[in-house]
Amino acid sequence: MGSEGADKIVHEIVRITDAQVELILQEARKDADEIQGVSEKKAQAKRQAILAKGQQQAEREQQRVLADAKMQVKREIFDVKEDLIKKAFGDAEERLKKLAGAPEYSGILKKLVVESGVVVGGGPLEVLVREKDRPLLSGKILADLGKEISKTTGKDATLVLSEETITTIGGAIVRSKSGSIEADNTIESRISRLRSELRFKVAEILFGGAS
Repeated sequence: MGSEGADKIVHEIVRITDAQVELILQEARKDADEIQGVSEKKAQAKRQAILAKGQQQAEREQQRVLADAKMQVKREIFDVKEDLIKKAFGDAEERLKKLAGAPEYSGILKKLVVESGVVVGGGPLEVLVREKDRPLLSGKILADLGKEISKTTGKDATLVLSEETITTIGGAIVRSKSGSIEADNTIESRISRLRSELRFKVAEILFGGAS
């Protein structure tokens, strides 16, 4: 075989080899492109998932912040209402203290005694008041009040002024002679019993609704 023939064979081998190499490279590039495409899709999907998760977290955080803010505002409004209601009660008690020293207080005290006597149910009763209120309940007045209690209860009622005095803004405590039944009709006690109702009424006046 001459050198020319040998060269042809070498060239043919190189050509075939180059073609095979190119084919292999093409397949490799195709595989690489496919892999890259799949990777990009996965990366995009992962990116979207991360963004969605982040969005959800952001929305949850926003909702949490808003909820906390609303709760804080509600607490502040509640505190303001509580302060106003307490002030309203305080003002009412101050007015009642002044009323307890006014001329009309004598009539109020008598009504409170009668109410308490009716609650106890008549019979022999003992009346406890402030030291300064004792002169307002003379023997005759107590006898008249006993008649009123008897008329309502249907049971004879006799009232005596106790030697024991009480510390109060005003009003009275009436108890059975045995001490087994007692009706506290002091101003503080009445306010306490009516506090829920008064809270509603005060809130309605101050805010147009219940607190």
